[in-house]
Amino acid sequence: MSKPHRTLAEKWGIIPWLKIRVEKQPTYLKELILPLCDDNKIVEQGVCDIAFVAPTSAAAWKQKARRLVPAIDPDGVIWVLYPKEDFREKYNFDGSLPEMVHIVKDLGLKQTKLVSVNNELTSARFSL
Repeated sequence: MSKPHRTLAEKWGIIPWLKIRVEKQPTYLKELILPLCDDNKIVEQGVCDIAFVAPTSAAAWKQKARRLVPAIDPDGVIWVLYPKEDFREKYNFDGSLPEMVHIVKDLGLKQTKLVSVNNELTSARFSL
């Protein structure tokens, strides 16, 4: 028996009524996420349920995480999108998942799930 096909929105936990925050940069992030958020309130500040970021390095991720931790609901999550190995240069990404996990441990964040976005990008879920 095969698993039912789940959409990317389902894998990310995007359901109606949740407040979603999407970083402005890089621009591909909004182009990818916003079409999946038909019945969601998109917020730029204040508390959100799900935040999406696409840092270019572990250090940039830590900076974003510091800003987002107080802005996510206690049950909320942060999805970090980053390129698969063959596409690191295309997305100007200098980092790795182990580095990203390690660098935000002191903020109380732990990596809890991985979801493939497409053939170029992967996403990691971090929660408190």
